[in-house]
Amino acid sequence: MKRCPLSAVACALLGIGAALHAAPAQEAPPSKLIYERAPLARVAPQDYPQFKLIDAELRNMVRRHGDRTVPNTFCAVAYRLEGGMLETVLVWDNAPWLIRWWGGDELATSEERYAVSASFSPVTDLQRDLVEDTKFPLGTRAVVRADAEALIADCRQHGRQYTVPPLPAKSEDDEF
Repeated sequence: MKRCPLSAVACALLGIGAALHAAPAQEAPPSKLIYERAPLARVAPQDYPQFKLIDAELRNMVRRHGDRTVPNTFCAVAYRLEGGMLETVLVWDNAPWLIRWWGGDELATSEERYAVSASFSPVTDLQRDLVEDTKFPLGTRAVVRADAEALIADCRQHGRQYTVPPLPAKSEDDEF
């Protein structure tokens, strides 16, 4: 064991500081974000069967709605909501859209249980559907700007980044 050249107190303080620095920080629980009530927890979407095909879903989003000629970037973060429901939020930088994807029904017994596609999920257009406050009744896609910005920041800090590379033209794309 290597001896510390400083006083015993200084060595002890350095040891405590190193131990505190090495200890993993506790992740803060999610705030209310775009939800009526704060999500119970953040979860990794790829850990759940209804979101396992996230890479394919993102490619399909670009095929159906995006510019195939450029890389498309997404951020994905998932939350466990009240009642145990899971929701993955996709922030599509190129669109720019906020997509609320529930995946499939993990309790269903048919082969279609994971068939709810992200490309058919509710979308908030971040250029048109943001409102400054809730003074007026919100439309079905409208989100308060501050809430959307908080969700995007949460995704950037805790979510996972994805890039869909340029795709073949529609006429060459056998998966379309």
